[in-house]
Amino acid sequence: MTDLSLQERVERYREGHPDAGVPAIAGALGESPAAVADALNDPTPDDSCDETRPSSQPQRDPKWGRWAGADWTDPDIDVYPPGLLDREQWMGHQEKKPFAPWADRDHSEADADEDARYKWGLAENYLDGEGIAMAEVDPRLDGRAFLQQPDDPFAYVDGDDVRDPETGDVHPAFVAILEHLGLTYADVSQSGTGAHAIYRGDLPGGVKQASWQLDEDPWGSNDDLPSIEIYPGKRVCVMTGDHVQGTPTDVREWDDDVLDVLLEANDEVASSQRDRVEDVDAAREEFDSSDYEPEATSADETTTDIRDIFAALDHLDAQRVAERTIVHRWNDSASTSDGYRAFAPTWGPSSNGTANIVNDRIWQDTGDRGGYGGPVVMALIDAGELRPEQAAGGVTGADWWTGVEHLRDLGFSIPELEDVDDEDQTDSADHPLLEDAFDQDAGVDGEPTSTLPLGQLEALPQQDRKRVAKKRGLDWPSTGEARDELLATIKQAMRHEDETVVDAPTSLGKSYTVATTRWDAFDDVTGGQPVVHLSATRDARDEAAAAAADAGGEHFVLQSRHEACPVAAGDHDPREAREADADRQVITIDGEPASQWLDRQCEGKGLPFSAAHQYLAEHNDQSTTLPCCRGSKTTYDEEEGDFDEGDSPQCPAIEQWETLREGEWPLVIATHNFAHVPGLRQSANIVVDEEPDFTQDLSKERIERAITAYLQAADAPVSTWESFISLVEHDGWGGDAGKERDQLQGCLDYEPDREWYISNPDAHTLAPALARAIFHAEDRGNGRRVGKTPHQPPRLDANAGDDDGWNRVWVTVAMDEDNDVRTVRTAPDLSQARSVIGLDAHPAQPVWAVNTVPHIDTTSVLDPEERRLWRRYERGLRVVQVGDATRPLASGEYFQRDQAETLVEHLRAEYGDAFRTAITTSSVESQLQDILDDAGVDDVDDRTMHYGEEKSRNDFADEGVGLVEGCIDPGDEFVLDLLAELDLDAAPETVDVDGEQERAHGRGFEGADADTAREILASVRENHTAQAAGRYARNPDDPESHATVFVRTDAMPADFADVQVSGIEWTFTDVQRDIVETLRSSTTSMTAREVAADVGVTKEHVRQTLDRLEGMDSVQAFEGGGAHGATLYADDGLPNAGVVDLGNTANDAVLDTYTWSLAIRDPAPSVDALTTGSSTDDQPATSVWDWRNTSD
Repeated sequence: MTDLSLQERVERYREGHPDAGVPAIAGALGESPAAVADALNDPTPDDSCDETRPSSQPQRDPKWGRWAGADWTDPDIDVYPPGLLDREQWMGHQEKKPFAPWADRDHSEADADEDARYKWGLAENYLDGEGIAMAEVDPRLDGRAFLQQPDDPFAYVDGDDVRDPETGDVHPAFVAILEHLGLTYADVSQSGTGAHAIYRGDLPGGVKQASWQLDEDPWGSNDDLPSIEIYPGKRVCVMTGDHVQGTPTDVREWDDDVLDVLLEANDEVASSQRDRVEDVDAAREEFDSSDYEPEATSADETTTDIRDIFAALDHLDAQRVAERTIVHRWNDSASTSDGYRAFAPTWGPSSNGTANIVNDRIWQDTGDRGGYGGPVVMALIDAGELRPEQAAGGVTGADWWTGVEHLRDLGFSIPELEDVDDEDQTDSADHPLLEDAFDQDAGVDGEPTSTLPLGQLEALPQQDRKRVAKKRGLDWPSTGEARDELLATIKQAMRHEDETVVDAPTSLGKSYTVATTRWDAFDDVTGGQPVVHLSATRDARDEAAAAAADAGGEHFVLQSRHEACPVAAGDHDPREAREADADRQVITIDGEPASQWLDRQCEGKGLPFSAAHQYLAEHNDQSTTLPCCRGSKTTYDEEEGDFDEGDSPQCPAIEQWETLREGEWPLVIATHNFAHVPGLRQSANIVVDEEPDFTQDLSKERIERAITAYLQAADAPVSTWESFISLVEHDGWGGDAGKERDQLQGCLDYEPDREWYISNPDAHTLAPALARAIFHAEDRGNGRRVGKTPHQPPRLDANAGDDDGWNRVWVTVAMDEDNDVRTVRTAPDLSQARSVIGLDAHPAQPVWAVNTVPHIDTTSVLDPEERRLWRRYERGLRVVQVGDATRPLASGEYFQRDQAETLVEHLRAEYGDAFRTAITTSSVESQLQDILDDAGVDDVDDRTMHYGEEKSRNDFADEGVGLVEGCIDPGDEFVLDLLAELDLDAAPETVDVDGEQERAHGRGFEGADADTAREILASVRENHTAQAAGRYARNPDDPESHATVFVRTDAMPADFADVQVSGIEWTFTDVQRDIVETLRSSTTSMTAREVAADVGVTKEHVRQTLDRLEGMDSVQAFEGGGAHGATLYADDGLPNAGVVDLGNTANDAVLDTYTWSLAIRDPAPSVDALTTGSSTDDQPATSVWDWRNTSD
């Protein structure tokens, strides 16, 4: 033994090995890594600095403790840990690649061109220790492998090139590490150059695996440098059974405390979980992608494992990279070897394009320059970091990283290696998940896609989540900050007199913000003009009015005739006598109840209420003053000491306009239809809350009658619809038809008087405009003709004058080739408004354009990333897409009730009473209510909504779990009608089927304006789905308000779904239901024969059904447990209707805002054992939603 101190011994060793790390020194000196690390950090004693003292040789025969008896030179053969042999987790291997020659090559989970026997993730390929011992004799196998699973308690310590195959000596640094971890089972590798030790334990701090180099020189007769890898979790562990003598045969726990020190000491060297590897040469050379499954694969993901980057590079197609980087033009006429393409490079665009070739792996310059290389090299050339003639196959260090970053910038799928700074590593106050919070988000992949690490952020406490996100460059506003930004956006648009739709997420408080702002304090914003807030429904208007009242601002609310006028409301219609009716005045006109007559005039003919009301007052059968106009005298209240002015002698529905005109109201609140009132929009700041729809509900027959009556009143040369259309279509000059057409055109300026509109049963105030629009209609695409004309609706009340020409709307008529009217739109002329501001969560600009002003644009309050993070973490709404089918249910024809029953049953089983609400189309709402009722939901009439009413109801704001079943679809005709109105060019995609053109699957469009066509379609399908899901979690100010909504359609806006799960995997047939019910009702286990006898089907049918359920953990199977070795089956949680896969979303934690874990998108498809129930992949033909039916 030497008398030198440990510090002196360390210094002496460093003199001869200046680059040696802590493990190498510890192994050579037989000391713990922690002690060596402390010695390196202490100052050198003065008396140890004798430069003349000869350097001592390092100890190569350290004295071990627990591993002193290990003999690495002569292992025992065929000895494996019994605890591993008991597990059915073994496969054979060929050149370290798992292989199961006994398995089914064509297993259904393998692709058509894939051999399933090599799938090591397939449990059917696994054997236990006894089985693999018998199978191992197969000459096709090189040995056996233990398939370590993610939840296994084992950790595998792999020493590469640490054993000299000629002498059996093992590198002392490797033994030193084992010494401090503890004694356990160890074996020698197949090549004899490596060694393995298996422990029970896990790596700390979320580290997935650790690896580093042990020495700067090869060990013994090996050519490569010695290194170590430590990994828990899923792994192919090739085991030889060459057991190291003197070590246990069982697997033992390691020393966790030593492991922490060990990893920290080596963090700067090569731990792939804690540092960015700058020199990737050795790691890249050792990497083999054939048996590695990366966890991060896309450019939007981050990783702490450099092998994910290696795997991504290995999967790149070099030809695609070349096309983006070094190819000026392809020369496919050049003669090349198979798989190669020739090209003229960017540095020689005028060359003949034959010298440079590229296949799917590498580029080569076969000319004078002689350069070559893979994707990273090509990226460096494109970035200007490398000249082509300098390219010699590979690059190292910082250059390699520069090339990788450039590939990612070009859009190639390469994850980003995450840097973890020292500050994060030493922050002991951080939540344990902070260090790993920005690994790739395994919860969201593909389409919908996420560029955000939502899964890990979700798992953090609320107080840590935002801090960690900011450190990684992510941020999102609080609800208060987002609302401030919303108000600032609205104010800016109003100040600049813009015409724009403010795009803000649901529940941010768009309506509330407008209603509660004291606009009279912002004359610089409003220009001193009123803000007119128009809501989509009366309920929404009333909510805005209540908010304005609570805020204390001056405002005025306009009511409809039914609300303000008791006569229009039907309060004075005839009815059966009641005791309270003694003083009630009945009002009729020509025997018709007054309210019905008013509806017929106002809605059926388009008359202004004031004109119809005035006529009723003058011509009612009772020849009496209308009750709404009687008023009452002023009286004096002696108790109060004040005068009561009594009721006005004017109808409240008409008087409200005088009150509006006489006052200075900074805020006016009404519904969309009030946009047609000219005095309301003149010079005002119009705020349209939610997308308006100003189409008129006029049938073809009603339009024909109105135009016919109008032509007759105008004394036109034609007096029938048919003759009118005939003249419209006439395109010749001269002749009788030409003269009649000219005469007809002159008659279209005729304006009937009030009496005609009221007395003629077929009259309509739109008749003149309809006739003009149709007469002047132009041909548009897809067989449409469109006419648009300005129209000044007649002011028929007694106070109307000739100067009321500003009362204008735009009437647009779209017709098809058969002259059937497709749509009639009467959009108010908003050109005289000071500003026009829309409020919408998912605005479709084309739809807004035809209903407001043609050039309206959109302004977003939050960018997409902020919006999604706000919805997830401030509002608390999570959206789970179930399956990948669209499921249009407008007609209900394609409703798959059995699948809906299966999903509802599953959600009830998982969440109990927390799940009780659903939204779907009106056509299947009653069926969904029946399903909920069968699942034990109470008061089902109050537990559903249907599309079309979702914007106006907040009934589900406090529900924790919800379901959106299917979507609505307006069909192609709705899209084509709007395209025609906008004069745009797009048509549905078609395919040739037996010589006939049919609609292509997927609802795509083609043509110059195909993007607009898709946007129009999305305005109905995707946006209504998003609005439906948005009925939940509507209280972002409440930290306890959160919800998870399962959406069973893929028709939703991009990035709206947080996760996709496979959903319905199997719906039972009637026979399978009987099999399940028989087994469930049995008090004992049963054989397939017994179940078959009870159900009346074959034993094989029962066996296949129950075996499939056993694989889904719904049935327990006891092989050989019955008579004569028959398998016994028992209920283990059997579902009633079928099997559902909702991934990790189906657990109680889904209801916790801060602990919910995302499921993985696109689970592997289920395997059908036999011809089973309904397929989950059915995609029915698109049905047409009746857009004019507002109940859907």
